Amino acid sequence: MSRTLVLGGGFGGITVATELRRRLGNDHEVVLVDRSEAFSMGLRKLWEMVGEGTVAEGSRSRRLLERHGIDVRLEEVQTIDPTDFEADFLVVALGAEARPDLVPGLEEHGHDVWRKEGLPALTKALREFEGGRLVVAITGGPFPCPPAPFECVMLLEEWLRGRGLRDATELAVITFQPTLLPNAGAQGSAWLADRLDAVGIRHEAGRKVERIEAGRVVHPDGETRFDLLIGVPPHRPPAVVGRSPLGGEGGWVTVDPQTMTTAYERVYAVGDLTKITLANGLPLPKAGLMAELQGEVVAAEIAGKTARFDGHGYCYLEMGRARASLIDGEFFADPEPNVHVREPSSEYAQSKRRFEAERLDRWFSG
Repeated sequence: MSRTLVLGGGFGGITVATELRRRLGNDHEVVLVDRSEAFSMGLRKLWEMVGEGTVAEGSRSRRLLERHGIDVRLEEVQTIDPTDFEADFLVVALGAEARPDLVPGLEEHGHDVWRKEGLPALTKALREFEGGRLVVAITGGPFPCPPAPFECVMLLEEWLRGRGLRDATELAVITFQPTLLPNAGAQGSAWLADRLDAVGIRHEAGRKVERIEAGRVVHPDGETRFDLLIGVPPHRPPAVVGRSPLGGEGGWVTVDPQTMTTAYERVYAVGDLTKITLANGLPLPKAGLMAELQGEVVAAEIAGKTARFDGHGYCYLEMGRARASLIDGEFFADPEPNVHVREPSSEYAQSKRRFEAERLDRWFSG
């Protein structure tokens, strides 16, 4: 019997595992390793932040994958040797981790909603907030789901209005990036700027962060004052990946952008820990859907079918709880990604909720 070892149980790893079981049945053994029992999507953290649902409500035990015949092992991956592993195929899907420690002062003076562990302190701070300067700062990259910081600030704008605090709050989003949404091009960034302007959210691009001190973000050319700061930290691959032969510069794993193969035979990598550079020099956006689509390609390849990841992906950008926009991109286009931003609608907001519900049902139901 052939065997695939999958390291990591996020979007990419779960997709590889479940698709292999669907394609190959009991003739192929699938082992999935993850250190945490609970799976949830990143979107849940923003919803919990504004009191619209909880992470727990969207969480499922990875043990439920055993219903599909997957051997689930809740263990910490200690080492990765792409030349010696106990399987016919190895898939590394361990994602990327938030690293607020890379930004001096962020952990001491800001809140990180990109980690579930940061939610309790942030929600407490928001409940105690009575007005002032509330800043969402993108402090470094890359980070998962490029539109998410702007969802964060727009969800907060709506939440503040609901609490009667909007007039008492100066709301801003700042980013170190040269434009608000680099992968969406100048047109997409201008569109987003217009939406932020429409609800009175101040925004600044090209604001590199040197450090964060009490009440202020320090830039090379000035500062941004705040009473409450939500910081989006840079992300990096787990240390175990960086220590392995797979880890290249910064710990990222270089893959063939279409097949997700690595430099090692029968070894694949998918999701946020991969390094895929686009025609314009920017990295492929890191998002759960991208990892899922890459996982489908890897499962097909292992099953003996020809498949290719074409760089097409989409995501929903919430403008509040009732409306969302759709960002749809062909990211492998040359000379730069071909990205379309659709006008906000209630239908897209509902589609985002279905996105979560459909996958939780597909992966974890019996």
